[in-house]
Amino acid sequence: MIEPINRVKVESISTVKVWIESDMLGARHVVIQHDGARLPPFIYATFHYNYAYTSNYATLQAAELLAIQLGATVPVEHRTVAVAGQS
Repeated sequence: MIEPINRVKVESISTVKVWIESDMLGARHVVIQHDGARLPPFIYATFHYNYAYTSNYATLQAAELLAIQLGATVPVEHRTVAVAGQS
């Protein structure tokens, strides 16, 4: 026997804000925060810069692609910070 589906009422939709923070060492941090929530921003991923292995362009492109996949709007917001997560 098929059981009936319970209906639900959506009270609110929490949107997610995603941006990229670049620090003074060249790392790119993809940051997420729920709009309207009282939660602090969360660094989801960090792309570290090392002149021997990476380029600024490569870390920027990787961070932008991930940010877009997580819901960032295009163009992706960029912030320059001394310490990531403290914008």
